[in-house]
Amino acid sequence: MAGTEPDERRTAIIHAVWQVIAESGMGAVSMRNVAAAAGVSVGRIQYWFRSKDELLRASLEAMVAGAGERHTAGTEGVDDREALWRLIAGPIPLAESSRAMVSVFYQYVGAGISHPGLAAMLAEAKEGAETEAARLLERIAPGIADPRQAARSMMATADGLTMRVLIGGLSAAEAEHALRTEVDRVAG
Repeated sequence: MAGTEPDERRTAIIHAVWQVIAESGMGAVSMRNVAAAAGVSVGRIQYWFRSKDELLRASLEAMVAGAGERHTAGTEGVDDREALWRLIAGPIPLAESSRAMVSVFYQYVGAGISHPGLAAMLAEAKEGAETEAARLLERIAPGIADPRQAARSMMATADGLTMRVLIGGLSAAEAEHALRTEVDRVAG
């Protein structure tokens, strides 16, 4: 148990970053606000993370890694079509409980516009998801002319639908229906 305590403390700080972003936006992330959300001193935050930049990078890295782990666990034993669906539709906040984390992710996307380190991490994550989607598409629809482009198109569609759900322009069910239509059109 003692061996996991430092990891638990670091994880609690990362969760506090997400809490601050979810409640007050990316601009509210500071050592002081994260410390307050985590219930620790600013010194404890600085022990683990020397700067706000390091804190943001580590929290995004944890978010991306967690999403990958959830996808792997959630697609174990499912067929390729279902694995593709879960990969592509993953960002759409189908439950209210997932809305906050999806919103936090999109705030990292927004911050990535002016933060090259975050942008690189986000681009790498999207590249990995696109590669996996293309691999699955090749297996589902072997005759597809350009699986990479088809995967990119489906992922862009999912991103746009997700933004519309987040801003209230579509319900999650409407977004899911539109995306299923696109996946069926592309994958047959």
